[in-house]
Amino acid sequence: MSNDDLATLKLIRSQLLERIQEISAQPRPSYALQGQQVHWQQYMETLQRMLSWCDRQIRAAEPAELHTQGETP
Repeated sequence: MSNDDLATLKLIRSQLLERIQEISAQPRPSYALQGQQVHWQQYMETLQRMLSWCDRQIRAAEPAELHTQGETP
């Protein structure tokens, strides 16, 4: 994965967090308007799944850092 791809994933993640925060701050009930259904809970669940996907992709792309401690006799 290129650095540009990783930067894009981080941007998407940031935007998802902003949207989740907006919805959480002002929750709304689901409703129907002119035959169109709006289901806020399903929308929130979709955003959370997308966030989890972004997190997995970012973790896979970033180098891992291991902390170990050795002992000498």
